[in-house]
Amino acid sequence: MAPKERFTEEILLDCAFEMARESGIDSVNARDLAKELGCSTKPIFRLFSSMDDLKYAVYERASNLYNEKMFQGLHESSFLGMGLAYINFAREEKKLFELLFLSNKYKISSFSDLLNDVENQGIIAIISKLTGLTQTSAKSLFVNIWLTTHGIATMCATNTCDLDSSEIESILKDVFEGVKQKLLNGENK
Repeated sequence: MAPKERFTEEILLDCAFEMARESGIDSVNARDLAKELGCSTKPIFRLFSSMDDLKYAVYERASNLYNEKMFQGLHESSFLGMGLAYINFAREEKKLFELLFLSNKYKISSFSDLLNDVENQGIIAIISKLTGLTQTSAKSLFVNIWLTTHGIATMCATNTCDLDSSEIESILKDVFEGVKQKLLNGENK
């Protein structure tokens, strides 16, 4: 009977994910991962064809964690909840936020791709319905609030934001209401 494998894909991925979470994706390399696991590099390359494949699996796991956090935020208070969840993810998971949103390692997309994403088109439609704005104005409101949210999140991820949660929530609400009112006034002229 063959000896039981000590390392599984899941064990390697768990370890690599924690390394990326703590020190960034660039810290995930075969030598340091093997050292962390107390083994040679052979099990790594037996289970993953390359380090790029392993790093992409780490990226996918980070993306899944991010989606879970966003889903929770959506249920807390819809659009505002999603913005706050995005910022909290950046604050709590700095290195994973950097991997997902501040690097071009795995998913390169333009701002227009972001706007045309099916999920974001759904959010824009909801904004239009909830605010009474046209689809075009709702898209403009989405852009303004997204840029504000991403800016704050980036500052949190890079340790340059000293605002507390209530200040951040107030800023997001003010931007949302201010831009919404400006757009409504422009539509009614």
